[in-house]
Amino acid sequence: MSDLAEAITAYQNGAPAASLRIARAILSKDPKNAGAHYLIGIIFADSGKLSDATISLQRAIQISPDNSNFYITLGNCYLKLEQNNLAAKTYKKATTINPLSAPAHANLATALKRYGNLSEAVKEYKIALNIFRRPLWRGNPDVKNKQDQCVDPSQMHTYDLVSPAKLIHDIEQYEYLVAKSALPKTFEKEIEAHKGVLLELLNSDASGDLTKLRSFSPPQKERVSKSFNRLNYLPPESAPLKNVLNPELDYNSISRNFNTNVPKAVVIDNFLADQALKQLWQYCLDATIWFDCKENGGYLGAYLNEGFHSQLLFNLAKSLRTSLPDIFKSHKLTQLWAFKYNSEGFGTRLHADQAAININFWITPDSCKLKKHSGGLRLYNVSAPSQWHFNKYNYEDTYLLTEIKQQAGKYQEIEYKCNRAVIFDSSLIHETSPIAFKKGYKNRRINVTMLFGNRTEG
Repeated sequence: MSDLAEAITAYQNGAPAASLRIARAILSKDPKNAGAHYLIGIIFADSGKLSDATISLQRAIQISPDNSNFYITLGNCYLKLEQNNLAAKTYKKATTINPLSAPAHANLATALKRYGNLSEAVKEYKIALNIFRRPLWRGNPDVKNKQDQCVDPSQMHTYDLVSPAKLIHDIEQYEYLVAKSALPKTFEKEIEAHKGVLLELLNSDASGDLTKLRSFSPPQKERVSKSFNRLNYLPPESAPLKNVLNPELDYNSISRNFNTNVPKAVVIDNFLADQALKQLWQYCLDATIWFDCKENGGYLGAYLNEGFHSQLLFNLAKSLRTSLPDIFKSHKLTQLWAFKYNSEGFGTRLHADQAAININFWITPDSCKLKKHSGGLRLYNVSAPSQWHFNKYNYEDTYLLTEIKQQAGKYQEIEYKCNRAVIFDSSLIHETSPIAFKKGYKNRRINVTMLFGNRTEG
């Protein structure tokens, strides 16, 4: 084993101090060992010494200027230092070296989004999506130099983990798309493979829990690998609409109510223009972008960085900032996603969001709902404290429940209604009400969330 391999092994085994010592010893003998400089940069970055990390990574690049991974790691440091323009330039260099690097394109998109260039960010997200999520069942004759393709190893678990709820959704969606000829009849082979794996998962677990995440066995993974969690179908973009927001909304009343209500929240009915609502719901039905499989409740997520980037949504964000400046002020769109749920069960658990303003709206027709108070929003009059950071207020139910109890908090039950939106302070604790919708693919509850601005923490 070479000295550099020994240093890498030490780092991978959780011994950064030993790895650093070996890497420095390498440089004492060979100051132009790019791998040693790069490893030291990673170790410094892990420990929060970002300035030192950038120096080591820059040295690695000077020695080996054609390694795209060196640029990606350096760009990551710049992002953490909030040097977004410099990060974008660094990632751009990585994409020039290796145009088939999904991490380089995805990280470039993140940097572009941070300093407000959303249109260019979406272009980069699309490139990364088509590299990482390319449908193998098509054969992809247009993809060249496959050996140069690079993906983020941290995302590979999305090809390994599954729940029966996720497979049931995907089978329903695929059958729906084949029936409307959006997917070819030959795709039925992929559907049968999914059904076979689903049956095996159901037979192997007597608990009957459809939401439990589990790993594919190697044979199961092989059978569905050409289509599972891949971009099998993305509908063509619809023509731009003159009106995305309902033109009859009373914007003055909405702004006044938001700013005077305690807590800061306002409910808006008939939120989108009719055609916009129809287009967005159809996009969510058609696009095979539901890659995130949630264990709690078994619902699925689609995000800006992986396919949930219809131009309609960006036009909506622009309209909100123009029509409701007293609410959105200078807040830029920072994130958006959609969640799609099972016909019954629990939804999103207690949490707050990392933003200044949330807008949450529902797009599944009311006729799909079974119970009046099903699937709405429980919005508490308690905020996650500003000194809390993301993991605490987004994942730790115990802390949130304690905070609600200490403040004698109460919640407002906002009933589910198609085309109803709720705008509220992102720090307010909230959760989804229990869900009871009709069975069937087109009856699934879908909500869209858009985040604007940044949460003040400290």
